[in-house]
Amino acid sequence: MRHSLKIGIVLLCIMSVSLAFADQYTRTSDSQGRLLTKRVASDNNATPYRPALFQNSVLFVEDPGDSGFGPLDKPDPLWDSLLTEILGDGNYGWYGPIYFVDEDGPDLATMQMYDLVIWHTYDVWFAPPAALTENDQSNIGDYLTGGGKVWLISQDGLYTGIPYFWMDTYFHLSDAVEDYISGVDSVPVHGLAELESISMTAVSDYQANPFWIDSLVPDAGVGCHGVIEETWNNVVIGIFYPGFGEWQTAFWTIDPRDATYTNHWPAVIEMVTGMLDAFGIAPGVEETPYRKSAHELMLNVRPVPVVQTAVISFAIPVADNVKLEVFNTLGQRVVTLIDAYKQAGSYNVNWNGRDTRGVDVANGIYFVRLTYADMTRTANVVVVK
Repeated sequence: MRHSLKIGIVLLCIMSVSLAFADQYTRTSDSQGRLLTKRVASDNNATPYRPALFQNSVLFVEDPGDSGFGPLDKPDPLWDSLLTEILGDGNYGWYGPIYFVDEDGPDLATMQMYDLVIWHTYDVWFAPPAALTENDQSNIGDYLTGGGKVWLISQDGLYTGIPYFWMDTYFHLSDAVEDYISGVDSVPVHGLAELESISMTAVSDYQANPFWIDSLVPDAGVGCHGVIEETWNNVVIGIFYPGFGEWQTAFWTIDPRDATYTNHWPAVIEMVTGMLDAFGIAPGVEETPYRKSAHELMLNVRPVPVVQTAVISFAIPVADNVKLEVFNTLGQRVVTLIDAYKQAGSYNVNWNGRDTRGVDVANGIYFVRLTYADMTRTANVVVVK
């Protein structure tokens, strides 16, 4: 009956039948039909990515951020506020928003930079494609096999076609009843096990649909257990696998959010903090020796003076956006040599002593400025031709 209802609604959307008299909790696509939109070459821009510079780091994946699948504002202000309050500003990474259902999330190398990945698919329910692409499933599996930690929050992931065998393998989900609660604005929940004694009400601020929740059966034989239940029926809606020598995972079919930021906000903070604690992620982290070098950027220019071509060398310890510019003594930009996202490593860039128009600059003193993340380094260069 549940699946027939969804299929019928999809057909109604395709036939463009008016939804003016539909129930407010009917599942719909957005007004522009972006559920069916495919990425085209002109849209092929890099997904926004903000890395963290600290150990015990967390990467939040906003997948997808397409309007209609979650909160209106992007990036998700609630989770940004949550992680900032718990971990501190800049102490966590952010990947997204991803605007296309069939777009891949972060690759394996990106996830391996973090101790925990919180992957959120919001209210994606249109099937196919699955809320997690095949590449996402492969990358998450490889990341976990290497000892990673993933907290997957996916309201309708099972309905979209995330394979049950994959969920069983990595999240130790034994079984589920999809959409056993449908179309509710708020759900009272209570913590279990690691979250025992925490109670709150999850309040939805999703644009198109509120909460549609799955009942979950964890594989108790391997130690997977419930950590959150809805209190109307005392049914498990979030599970946690503590690892026992391998990876750690959690799967929740409800988002522990409070759209009001007031009534239940302290309990939301406590619940998310409790999950981070269960994953071994503690607030107030310190910098690792590797990431501490992010504050010791290397920038060098040779030869001095420059007669024909300057070789500008720089190194960055963590992938991020990089801008390399040349200025004159009046502070006027002469030329931009790099303005792009770069992987960690060392780079050499040649400057031929010309401005952005291709005209030779006058002899004199110039300044090369490297901007990386929120830091800058400057080096002098003397041009003599």
